[in-house]
Amino acid sequence: MKNSLVLLAVVLSVAAFAGMMRIKTDVQTMDRERLRLVNERAQLRETKRVLEAEWALLASPERLEKLVRGKDYVPASALDIVPLIPPAGSVVSGSQPALAGVSASVVVSSVLGAAVSETAAVTVTATVVDTAPSATPVVISATQAE
Repeated sequence: MKNSLVLLAVVLSVAAFAGMMRIKTDVQTMDRERLRLVNERAQLRETKRVLEAEWALLASPERLEKLVRGKDYVPASALDIVPLIPPAGSVVSGSQPALAGVSASVVVSSVLGAAVSETAAVTVTATVVDTAPSATPVVISATQAE
């Protein structure tokens, strides 16, 4: 009887030791993962800081004015803006006559580098780039009729 109690105590001690070692290795693994995530978060914050500084430089009004100076760009009005995402349920393929006219003048101005009147004959085509159901980005190109 005494030997069986000693044997039971040894088996329980080994099982407890094995359980403690398993818990220790799990904690060490989780700690390494936590440190990796902390380092990744710090790296992402630094990347964000650099990108924000770069954006601030690139989008500064002084820089944009200097780039535009000397070119024949025409400021866009609210009517000149072409939506790049078509309304839900619409199909965009081949030529899209709905994009011609006033809305096309800003596209034509950008492509041809000169102001084009609203009555100019233009060809505007829209091509689907991505067929994702949530949003359909469209590439718009314009050419002036000869």
